[in-house]
Amino acid sequence: MRNPGGRRNEILKAALECFLARGFEGTTVAAIRARSGASTGSIYHVFPSKDAIAAALYLEILKQYQGELLRELQRHHTAKEGIEALVRFHLEWSQEHADETRFLVVAREASQVVAAETNIVEQNRKFFGEVLEWLQPHIRQGAVEAMPFALFFSVILGPAQELLREWLAGRTKVDMRAAIPILAAAAWRAVEKRPAPPPK
Repeated sequence: MRNPGGRRNEILKAALECFLARGFEGTTVAAIRARSGASTGSIYHVFPSKDAIAAALYLEILKQYQGELLRELQRHHTAKEGIEALVRFHLEWSQEHADETRFLVVAREASQVVAAETNIVEQNRKFFGEVLEWLQPHIRQGAVEAMPFALFFSVILGPAQELLREWLAGRTKVDMRAAIPILAAAAWRAVEKRPAPPPK
């Protein structure tokens, strides 16, 4: 008997390939069926619609990325190591999973994915909560500047995310391997708490 989880993964893998090649509107359940080798009935047994496939795919990729990032972050016990590792992981994972990353970028505003907003918000809430749990002791110990959490992520990942978008679009020839340590070090400098300057 076929593993239902295996069938689901086959459908999602085929859907990713179809969505990237054809776009959301150009992709049909028939195209996903043909690429996955699944029967129409087995697809509808797992997913009620093409929109449900797109939403499930987005959540699945997001869950994989966030889970692996958290495991990497929790390996590091100093603020500097952890923040540099976070940036490094973000860029390395995105290169190794370029199709998945491209889908996350282009699909976030798609109506098919926006329909799953409640689930996305809940998944992000758990993820950011765990990152904040790792970060707070470093703020209390005076290693990291206190700032709104949304600003923290923008500061440390903003430059890396911008370079990544350019790389995914083929608009930059920057060597990403060489850029990673530079961006990781810059992220740490941006949030490192420095002693207050002496009064003049």
